[in-house]
Amino acid sequence: MESKTPEKKINAFVSTEVPITPVELKATDQNNKDYIPFGSDNLYPQALASLCRKSISLRGTLDSKVIYTVAAGFKIDEGNTAGTDFIDSVNSKEQSLSEVYEDFSTDKNYIGNAYLEIVTDNAQKEISFNHIQAVKCRVSKDKESILIHPNWAKESTSKSLTKTIAIYPNFTEDGNVKRSIWHQKDYEPDFDNYGIPKYIAAMDAAAIGYKTNKWNVSRLDNSFQSSGVLLIDGNMSPDDANDLKTEINSNLVGEGNQGKLLTIIKKLGGEDTSFTPINDNTEGDWINLHNQSNDDILIACNWKKSLANISENTGFDTDRILNDYQIVSSTYLIKEQNKFIKKIQKIALTVVGLDLEGLHITNKSPVSLLTKLSADKYIKIWEARRLAGEDYDAEDEEQQKYVEEVSSSSTTKETTAIAKGFDKIKAYLK
Repeated sequence: MESKTPEKKINAFVSTEVPITPVELKATDQNNKDYIPFGSDNLYPQALASLCRKSISLRGTLDSKVIYTVAAGFKIDEGNTAGTDFIDSVNSKEQSLSEVYEDFSTDKNYIGNAYLEIVTDNAQKEISFNHIQAVKCRVSKDKESILIHPNWAKESTSKSLTKTIAIYPNFTEDGNVKRSIWHQKDYEPDFDNYGIPKYIAAMDAAAIGYKTNKWNVSRLDNSFQSSGVLLIDGNMSPDDANDLKTEINSNLVGEGNQGKLLTIIKKLGGEDTSFTPINDNTEGDWINLHNQSNDDILIACNWKKSLANISENTGFDTDRILNDYQIVSSTYLIKEQNKFIKKIQKIALTVVGLDLEGLHITNKSPVSLLTKLSADKYIKIWEARRLAGEDYDAEDEEQQKYVEEVSSSSTTKETTAIAKGFDKIKAYLK
């Protein structure tokens, strides 16, 4: 009786598929749909979201853009009590405007499209904002509405789950409320109905990034190589041979697939038992390839490495961080924030008469400019002594001097007394 050939198991599988840039269908190609498909299979947003879940560098870069865009969150000028109350809770889930904007900005960066639902009562006295996931939204064929479905892959068999909401400034009546959706999209030439994410040119680079990671995981599982072929000379039954292979693997193979052996049992009369090592002579610099993909992603996203948590040989360079932040702040952050703020202000004022004048986002550099200044030049002696835990007198004329003045002047009995513990103070300031 012959033993069954064991099934081959795949220990690691690396997909080489990269989402293909969609081509918008013309009006003549859309007649059999209630919506305008996004991609040839209408699942392009899902493919982009999947890519962002796989690529560490792409996800880190995009999340970094979101973090800096939302920054410290929304504030409004003092005295606007109604505005303050509103931005603290903009919907029935009691989300703040900052929380909603974070989700909105995430979709905009990941997928190139973002959707904000506007809900008001029929008397238009109250208003709320809800973020709608971009993967669930499609533009209607007449371009007047947004169709929302929980699973577009199964939309054809579950059409009853589709919800239709008018695009702002139009509203759809829904019981005691009216709903509308604001659709913001990243501009891309030749695309009229949907936005395309800025990293579109780096799709291959993002795929390379996660494929090199998968490749290395596969190699790590096998100690970066198969150990070799163990050829055993002997006459044994199939069951005995399988028992021997199981014993070898349980004793000689490490965790997972590390140190795996290919064991072959030969019949009597063959050569003696032998072991043939398998050397890994794979060529190619995977580290450089991975680093190149990181650089390409940053370029396509128009972002800076120092702000994206991607390691540098130069280490923590405060000069570069400050300069990079100033660049992205003036060229990207403020522009993105203002687009959202002005739209929110206009909608709130138009729909329910809510004045959000003075609404703004508090931006803060990850590295303070003060780190570039010498504390000696702007810290007075009494302030320095207080910070260092020394006795101080804020009214003392001598302690009103700056630290730099005392440290650069000639040492006298008086200045020595005033600058008591000066070494400790200097050490603290550094």
